[in-house]
Amino acid sequence: MTKTLRYFFYIVTGAFVLLALFMLIRSFGGFSANSASAFEWQKQVNVYFGNNDMGSSEDCSKVFPISRTIINAETLGPGALEALILGVSEQDKTSGYFTSLNDGVLLQKFEIKDKVAYIDFNQRFSEVGGSCTVIAIKSQIENTLNTLPDIDSVVISVNGKTEGILEP
Repeated sequence: MTKTLRYFFYIVTGAFVLLALFMLIRSFGGFSANSASAFEWQKQVNVYFGNNDMGSSEDCSKVFPISRTIINAETLGPGALEALILGVSEQDKTSGYFTSLNDGVLLQKFEIKDKVAYIDFNQRFSEVGGSCTVIAIKSQIENTLNTLPDIDSVVISVNGKTEGILEP
C-alpha cells in the first residue's frame, strides 16, 4: 500500500467512526431539539391578589392566585414576591383583581432560615391605613410565599424593624 493510499484509508476510517458516534449520540437524544434541559430558566408561581368579584370586599383576607412566570433560582421566594409587588395587569384589573400593596414598595432583603422567610421592605410598605388593608396585605404575602416548597411561615419587617408591622 502506498503512503497516500494509507492516509486516505485513515481519513475515511476516522470519518466513518465520527459519523457512527454522531448517529449513536443522536439516537439517544443527545442533540435533539426536544431534549429536556437540566435547568429550567423560568418557573410558574402563584401570586395572590384580592378580587372584588369573588368576595374580597366582604372578607379582607380572601385572596386568589394568578399565575406568573419568574426567573428560576435556588429559591423562588424573591421572584414570587417581586411579582406580587409588581401588582396586577390591566387584564387582571378587568377581571376584578387588585393589590393592597402601595406603589413604590421595595424589597430590601429576603432570607430563608429553617423554612421561615424573613423579608424586609422599605418605609413605603408601612404607609397604609385601615385594618382591612393591613389584613389584605398580610394575606397576599403569606399566601404567595407559603405555597412555595421551601417556606412554611413569614416574618415581615420594615427597615429592619418588626414591631407593629401589619397589625390591624
